[in-house]
Amino acid sequence: MATKDSFDAFLSIIKDKIGEFSEHADQSHIQVFQDELRAKFDDLAKSQGYVSNEEYEALKILATRLEERITKLEELIKK
Repeated sequence: MATKDSFDAFLSIIKDKIGEFSEHADQSHIQVFQDELRAKFDDLAKSQGYVSNEEYEALKILATRLEERITKLEELIKK
């Protein structure tokens, strides 16, 4: 239910911003619109458990390093 509520809130934000955008269609407003929309979407995505691509790549590297360490420890235990 929270996911649907979050999605509905996100759609409402988009509708409001599109309305504002159509009233003020110069380049400075386009950039402000993009920045605000990106920030709202990032907040929504993070609240649903998603991470940014940069965070994902960092976690992936950490997981790979930990797997390598575990493999080395398992080899040491076998000896």
